[in-house]
Amino acid sequence: LVDTICAAALCTVVGAIAIPVIGGTLDRERTIIGAQFLAGQLQRARLEALKRARTVALRVVLVGQRTSIQLFVDGDGDGVRQHDVDEGIDPPLAPQEFLDDRSRGVSLRINQTVADIGGGADLAAGDDALRIGNTALLAFSPIGSATSGTLYVAGHRGPQMAIRVFGGTGRVRVLTFDAQARQWRH
Repeated sequence: LVDTICAAALCTVVGAIAIPVIGGTLDRERTIIGAQFLAGQLQRARLEALKRARTVALRVVLVGQRTSIQLFVDGDGDGVRQHDVDEGIDPPLAPQEFLDDRSRGVSLRINQTVADIGGGADLAAGDDALRIGNTALLAFSPIGSATSGTLYVAGHRGPQMAIRVFGGTGRVRVLTFDAQARQWRH
């Protein structure tokens, strides 16, 4: 009986220690998967623009705590514009998706104080996580250029990640914030 009680107590202690570690690992993996999925959608938009010889944009919208994404193609030769999207002139290439359907709990958000990738003042939890100007459209042109900007992606806990889009080249890069060193890493 004593051996059984000791074994049960030991299992309880080990389980109590392991649960937060496993939870942290799941948050990290979900955040990585969410950031890579979003970066993949941006790369898809770039390839569609090159393939179709038309501007293609990814619309990124925060709907409460969720992030909605959808691809649109230029329908009238003047680039993808929100007004044209609303009027149906720039049609969707794919149905609307939510980032957290692919990676539970992950959205555009800043969940901790991080260094601004652009070199400005530090960004705090709750700051605007979509930094592409005053639009929700990240557009890729048929010559390879793009709207430049940064999308900050995170879960409620876990690592802070960022997706950078470089305007001149249309290149997309995923970065992770190292809180210990206070630096962004590839």
